[in-house]
Amino acid sequence: MTEQPLPTDLSTLDARRGSTKIELSDDGSSFQCVRMFGAPPERVFRAFTDPADLRVWFPSGAPAGSEMTICESDAVEGGKYHYAMVVPGHGSMAWHGTYTGVDRPDRLDADEWFVMGDADPSGPGASQTLTFEPTGDGFTLMTMQVDMPEPEDPETFMEQSAAGLTSSLATMDELVSG
Repeated sequence: MTEQPLPTDLSTLDARRGSTKIELSDDGSSFQCVRMFGAPPERVFRAFTDPADLRVWFPSGAPAGSEMTICESDAVEGGKYHYAMVVPGHGSMAWHGTYTGVDRPDRLDADEWFVMGDADPSGPGASQTLTFEPTGDGFTLMTMQVDMPEPEDPETFMEQSAAGLTSSLATMDELVSG
C-alpha cells in the first residue's frame, strides 16, 4: 500500500470527505483506511464505541431502507461488540467483535467476525487496529488497519465495502464535528 498525501485545507466537511483514503493490499488480505475528522481524538474514539453514536453513523453506508436492529458495545479490553442490520435485498448481517486492546482515546484493537444471516460467528476473524492521532488543530487523523482471514476480490471490495465505509465515515464526521 502506498501513502497518499491528505488535502492541505481540511476545515470543511467536504474537504474532510475527500480525505478518505482506502487501499486494499496487493494480495487482497488487508486494507488500510485513513481519514481526517473535525473533532479531537476523544470525540472520534467515542463515536467508534458508543452505541448512541454508532446508531447514527454506522448504518448510513448501507442501502436505503436498511435498519440497524442490534447495537451493543463494551469498549474495554476483552469487552464485546455486536451490530446487526437488515439490508433490503441482502437480509440480515451482523458484526461480532472482541476488543483486544483499548487505549482511550488513542487506539482500539479488535478481532471481528462478519456474518450474513443470523448464524453465530465461526472461523478466524479479521484483526483490526484503529489509531486516533491529534493533529494540533482540534482534528484527528484516524488510521484503520484491517487484516482479513481470507483475501477479498478487489473490485467487489472497492464497490461495496470501501464505498459503504467512506459514506459511513462521512456521516460520522458530521456527527462529531457538529
